[in-house]
Amino acid sequence: MKAFFYLAKQYLKSFLIVAFGLTFAATLIDFIQYVGDIQGVNRKLLYFYYTFCDFFLFIYPIAFVFGAIITFSNLVWRSHLLSFLSFGYNKQRLIKPFISVFLLIYLIIVGLNFTKFAYSGDSARAILDNRQLFKSLDKIFFKYNNNFVFAQKMDVVAKEFKGVTLYIKKGNKLTDILHFKSAKFENGKWIAKNIEKKTMEYKDGKPIGYKISHLQKKEILQGYYPKVVRLLYEGKRMSIIDGIKALILLKEQNIDSSKVKSSLYTKLVMPLFAPLLIVLIFAFLPLHKRFLSRAKYLLLTMGATLITWTVLYSANMLSLNGVINPDLGQPLIILLLLLLTIIVWKKKVK
Repeated sequence: MKAFFYLAKQYLKSFLIVAFGLTFAATLIDFIQYVGDIQGVNRKLLYFYYTFCDFFLFIYPIAFVFGAIITFSNLVWRSHLLSFLSFGYNKQRLIKPFISVFLLIYLIIVGLNFTKFAYSGDSARAILDNRQLFKSLDKIFFKYNNNFVFAQKMDVVAKEFKGVTLYIKKGNKLTDILHFKSAKFENGKWIAKNIEKKTMEYKDGKPIGYKISHLQKKEILQGYYPKVVRLLYEGKRMSIIDGIKALILLKEQNIDSSKVKSSLYTKLVMPLFAPLLIVLIFAFLPLHKRFLSRAKYLLLTMGATLITWTVLYSANMLSLNGVINPDLGQPLIILLLLLLTIIVWKKKVK
């Protein structure tokens, strides 16, 4: 147990140094570039904080592997790894602290991605643009069941549509057109009031006019949460909970969900390459420092990490642009890496 906590402590320390060091450097470069455009000390500090959080979400998967590489190097160079093996520990037991630390931090970050923490990048951009976090959307048009909706404006903060026209279809025919000045979001649905309804009239399959009637109140757009509408329309950052809501909505509406899936895979699946690479690197790790060229070791392992990370992000970009199926992007790469890790571990260690 002492060995477990010792290795966990060493790895955690290396991870934190790498993660916060790289994140701070990237944040500082960005901050120096834009600090002149931000008025007020408080706004500058908030911009730095939100930018730091955003870069951290981007960098932390690499930091997991880099931290392990540094820890492995120190263990071999100081002959600690050889000492552990001499006392009866095997590589299966020695790798457990690294996987445990990864799982703990990964679950914490996944939990944070269910909160506003996931919108740190948008918060930083809002400060830079001197606007609210969720700006209003103008002139949006989207599908609702078999119908279509056009809105002059959607205020995400106030949760309100303004200047809305709802086109209702049955089969291939337009049957009704609903006009209303505004609709408020309440309990998972939009409530429209003072509605002007135009019921289309047909003769021999051709429209000949319409009848006008008025409705006091109508529930519409169930499941179209304001943040989800913004997400679908702008395709920007999302929390995991908003992404799940968007997936459910898109499935109900029979609309392509590639962008949402790709974003969720980046948050949930992509970081899983880290423990797999850690296990692979540990499997090839020599026991004695005489067999370890530190420069070559760092070059090869960190290079392999960056290549893997780049391939995963490239797959994500291709999925976002609809070039490849998101289910065949990052998940497939992680699965292949998992199979390779199992084969190598059994061959090299067991």
